[in-house]
Amino acid sequence: MPWTNASIVLNSRDATRGTYNNLTFNAVGQNIIQGQVDSIAVSEVNFPYDIPNVQAPFNSFSVDYIVAGGGSIFLQPVVPPGFYTGTELATAVTAAIQLAGANNMDPADAPNPIAADNLPTCVYDDVSNRFSLLPPADYNPAYPYWQIDSPWTFPDAEIIANRVVSPLGKDLFSIMGFVRNSTNQYNDEAATVDPTEPPGALLPGTFPAFAQTLVDGYDTPAIGGSAPLAFTQYIDICSPQLCQFQYFRDGSTTNLARRSDVICRLYISNNVATQEEEGSRPFVIHRQFKNARVMRWTADNSVGTIGIQLFDDVGQPLLTSWTPRPYQITFNCYEMSAEEGLGR
Repeated sequence: MPWTNASIVLNSRDATRGTYNNLTFNAVGQNIIQGQVDSIAVSEVNFPYDIPNVQAPFNSFSVDYIVAGGGSIFLQPVVPPGFYTGTELATAVTAAIQLAGANNMDPADAPNPIAADNLPTCVYDDVSNRFSLLPPADYNPAYPYWQIDSPWTFPDAEIIANRVVSPLGKDLFSIMGFVRNSTNQYNDEAATVDPTEPPGALLPGTFPAFAQTLVDGYDTPAIGGSAPLAFTQYIDICSPQLCQFQYFRDGSTTNLARRSDVICRLYISNNVATQEEEGSRPFVIHRQFKNARVMRWTADNSVGTIGIQLFDDVGQPLLTSWTPRPYQITFNCYEMSAEEGLGR
């Protein structure tokens, strides 16, 4: 046999220091694995996905009213963190808007509670997997203009010669499938289209998410695209220590996501065709890699320390609202062949 192998079995509960998305592992008083290691490959990952699809700071947005005669009313609905199906999330968004309206304390409105019929509502179609924001059922002339916004939770896109360099972002509405584009389709039809508005960038942020006026008839719903629903579409598991002897780095089609030291990308899927909405409930992801990432090592080096970092689909450290269950990773370590002097 030209090479032999041994396993490193890693459990996140055994970390010696760090946080959930940035852990360090050391074997006390010894190396994690001792020998003339030539290369290391990811064999298996068992990952309990306990990442709520609604969590702070991605759970708030604003509803703004322009009051007749001048002034404005600012409401800030907040959806409680947790796991939501599409139907549950639509109900929660509507409830958050109504609660903010009932508790309105904006001085521009005296302050006075805003009736539920004067507030927009949210609905979800489980067949098309799309959310819609519906105008108020009872138009009130005192509020001739309303708009829904959400702050970027990622820096604004850098725009060079009208070309978007970094259009990624994440907020409650991006999880619900709303995207912004250069046509201003959710804005006042009379608004001037900004030529630098990034096409396809996640909504909302610098530009209004949704706005309705009397010119628009005040009764046009804002309909999103197919909703991701999961907080992140995948998790990049990275390890600078295990990738330190690579001669070339990893690549990515995005300028913002993690580009190097990726030992595997874990897609948020149960790996079978079902009608489930992955990410709307806790579940366990189990993967065995047939074409695993193989990381070059040095033949005279044992493995003393392993660092594991977790990143979401916009290249940010993976967040979770509460303590998740431990995850496990199995590595295959290949050593030099004593017969041929060659590794795997």
